[in-house]
Amino acid sequence: MIARSLIPFFEACRRAGGRALVVGGTVRDALLWTPGKDVDIEVHALSLDDVLRVLRPFGSVSEVGRSFGVLKLRHGSGEVDVSLPRRDRREGTGHKGIRATADPFLGPEEAARRRDLTINAIAWDPLEDVFVDPFHGRTDLAHRTLRAVDRHTFGEDPLRALRVAQFAARFDFAVAPELRALCAEMPLTELPAERIRGEVEKLLLKGRNLAHGWTFAWETGMWEKVLPEWTAPPPDLDRVARVAVQDPDRRLALLYAAACDDLSVDGCTAVLDRLRVHRVGRTHVRRVVLSLLRRRDAARGPLDETRVRRLGEEGDLDLLAALVGSERLLELAERLGVAEGPLPVLLDGETLRILGVRPGPEMGRVMAALRERQLVGDIVDADGARHEVTRMLETGGTPDRKSTRLNSSHLV
Repeated sequence: MIARSLIPFFEACRRAGGRALVVGGTVRDALLWTPGKDVDIEVHALSLDDVLRVLRPFGSVSEVGRSFGVLKLRHGSGEVDVSLPRRDRREGTGHKGIRATADPFLGPEEAARRRDLTINAIAWDPLEDVFVDPFHGRTDLAHRTLRAVDRHTFGEDPLRALRVAQFAARFDFAVAPELRALCAEMPLTELPAERIRGEVEKLLLKGRNLAHGWTFAWETGMWEKVLPEWTAPPPDLDRVARVAVQDPDRRLALLYAAACDDLSVDGCTAVLDRLRVHRVGRTHVRRVVLSLLRRRDAARGPLDETRVRRLGEEGDLDLLAALVGSERLLELAERLGVAEGPLPVLLDGETLRILGVRPGPEMGRVMAALRERQLVGDIVDADGARHEVTRMLETGGTPDRKSTRLNSSHLV
């Protein structure tokens, strides 16, 4: 659950008169046999300055979160969050309306009460090897059930409702009826887009049973409040989620496309706009999502080599094949050399100029004509392209823009 090298820190806290406990997701994940990289430690009965003095011999310490009673210890190759127990007090609306103040003497049970779910309110004392579990989170883990720690404190942060949907998908746990009712009552419209996006993306990327978490959010009216375009879960959502895509941005784009698979491109655009995906350095993700949906219907129809080359013009054919569940599309794309990107341009502008093509509109028409011949398979290499350019110039057969312009009609 924790690195052995951290045990001296727990012992140092005890010598200083405090008690350090491993808390939150660190304990939950270890009990589920899915240990993660993060370690969260909560220190009781010591002031933040005392904790800082205890920490310093164990690595470099960041005090960026000091105002919230949180310190970060750089230990080995990772970071450890070390915090004091905190009290939350509602002073306004929304997430920013909650004021958190550190209270080192709050006690483990009251500190656990401010957490959202019982499975996240389990603490472990590594020196005594005992669990501090006042709200029976281990029982709920065994019964695979999500339950609120306290119905009154749960409602202080509306985002917790979306976190329940995320955890339902992530662990494939049932949601207790009283918690379901709480989530249905949450005023989610006051939440900022970036916080909603965070939980949506965790659901998509970490979910073991996406349809379960999605259905919960839909049936409790949460989607209607924050993403009204989303209704029943797309039937292929979990199938797509099982596809192995290592690059995180490409995987996220594929899952967004699968989540919007029953929507039009405009509908998906509305979802991405609500989540402000493009404002977090994910312009590429947005572009790939919309590209996949533009080509989706054509990829589900009869496929021949020309159609696959055209589908490859925007790249990511491996993602498109995964989205529509087409092994034939991927097979053809790999054979035609467009699985990882469009066909290469055979002749650049400088080569065309040397061949006698005038820069400007004529060159644009020639390049478009060459691309069209390449997509239908009439030209396969640079020599063939040069021959075609020479033929067009000799015969005056340079096509006009209307006859060579590529548009969506080529895909149907």
